[in-house]
Amino acid sequence: MAAYRRRVDDPESIAVCIRGFEPRSVDPASWTAVAVWVRETVTLSQPSLHSQAANSMKVLTRFAVWALEVGYDLDREVVLTPEVLERYRVTGMRELAPTSRSTEISRLRTLARSVTRRAPWPAADERAARQGLSAPYTDGQIDAYWGAAAAQNGPFRVQALRAVLALTVGAGARARELFAVTGEDVVDVDGVTAVRLGADGSVRVVPVRARWVERLQTVTGGAGTVPLIASRRVGRDRASALVGSFEYPAGMTPLKVARLRSTWLTGVLTDCGVAEIFAAAGISSGKALSDLVPYLPAAEVGSPAWRRLGGER
Repeated sequence: MAAYRRRVDDPESIAVCIRGFEPRSVDPASWTAVAVWVRETVTLSQPSLHSQAANSMKVLTRFAVWALEVGYDLDREVVLTPEVLERYRVTGMRELAPTSRSTEISRLRTLARSVTRRAPWPAADERAARQGLSAPYTDGQIDAYWGAAAAQNGPFRVQALRAVLALTVGAGARARELFAVTGEDVVDVDGVTAVRLGADGSVRVVPVRARWVERLQTVTGGAGTVPLIASRRVGRDRASALVGSFEYPAGMTPLKVARLRSTWLTGVLTDCGVAEIFAAAGISSGKALSDLVPYLPAAEVGSPAWRRLGGER
């Protein structure tokens, strides 16, 4: 009787596994579109086991097909990031069982860390605690900051401060999104004023909070394709540098973009009855609620729930 022969985990057999892989979970046309990128990426990850290579090929193939379908380019530094993988976990894995989702996203994160250099992945042994959200501003504080805009030195700085407030408190823009919004990104959705935010592949359309519609229209006033916030600053901290450079009346502290976004989010959560949901469910934290997101209906621009994000009109 012949002895059982174990599969050899040498570099050549692993390379053969990668070259010969043919997925069963996607159609041939989709596989053709992503095959080269998937094979290159798995090879770059330097799998040490045959099984590791095979599993990486499977999960990365499904992810790559999803990424193309939602509009991403297959650039490792763009798609293999924490933010995109989290979007995939929430919206792109609905057909998988919870245990399969957990295993698959874990494999993708491990692979992504190994093949990216600029993506903001923490070290594999780093278990950073989640940073809490900043406290929101009060309505009175926001009104005071809006009033301070008129006292800025020159029309460009008046425009910049007003635009920062309108885009963050009015539509929940992130710091990195502020400098890309133009007048053409302010759109009408069945009578609701909204703003397009985000880069290609991850654009979202956000209804403007009711009390901020008129203020945003003041900011856009014929801006067209020109960014609403003109700035020569560069780097990841340019939003913080910009708001820190504004002139504030005595006793008024410089703005924090994180607090502005929290102000928007607090208003949205209030209008959506989140406090009442927590009370009815007998819970005090929403950390585990993300586990249920894959089972919720997909978000739809223009729906009644979407309109509720804009508050009373």
